[in-house]
Amino acid sequence: MRRIVLISWLVLISAALGSGVCAAVVHDRAVHGRAAAAQDPNSYRDIASLAPQEVHPLAKGQVVAVDPKNAKITVDHAPIPRFYLERMTQIFPVEDGALLAGLTPGDKIRFDLKRDAKRYVITRIENSN
Repeated sequence: MRRIVLISWLVLISAALGSGVCAAVVHDRAVHGRAAAAQDPNSYRDIASLAPQEVHPLAKGQVVAVDPKNAKITVDHAPIPRFYLERMTQIFPVEDGALLAGLTPGDKIRFDLKRDAKRYVITRIENSN
């Protein structure tokens, strides 16, 4: 019985140490203990906090019209899979009106969006000309 328990523990430990994230958490808690891990803000408290941030490519489009007075831009854009948007021409509000500086109809742009309640807002624009 003792041998089975020991083998089970060895299997669990080797599985945990096999993945880099688990190894860091197990090592940190084994060496420093729970109290030290709780005091150190840079320690690994749980695996969920180590999840990668979502990184999405910028959307591509062409400027149709610019309305700096109302901080809006009309863009004929390619599909944006992250928001399930098909290729279309849309009027987007812009988070900061300064993003529209220097843009003219016909410019090719790359841009980032965020969902704000029931609308999409452009948070970043790069001129691709």
